[in-house]
Amino acid sequence: MKRILIGILVGLVLVIGALSLIGEDIRDRFNPFIQEKDVYALINKEGETDPDFEHRYMFRLDGVDESGEVEEIKVTASVKDFPENTYLKVHVKGTYVYEYEKVTEENVPEKAIKELKRNK
Repeated sequence: MKRILIGILVGLVLVIGALSLIGEDIRDRFNPFIQEKDVYALINKEGETDPDFEHRYMFRLDGVDESGEVEEIKVTASVKDFPENTYLKVHVKGTYVYEYEKVTEENVPEKAIKELKRNK
């Protein structure tokens, strides 16, 4: 009985240790307690070179959901710059970005537009 408990505890410690080494976005992707949602972002600057992928660019953006809550998101793309004032609709789960698409200002909720223009 003692060996079984010790084995379970050692296994639990190994799993927790492995999870601490995995990136936050990957943990969020598989976490059943985090909800998926759409956030909107406004790109008005060039992307930085992504340190993990040589020919991709990373944009650190303020994402705003439909209720007006702001959170930082990281979007990667193969283009360094988007046309000025490009709106993106980004499907996220925590810090994990599933996908994004360009949208027009008319397709962005009013609360999100106000918050994005204020943070511009």
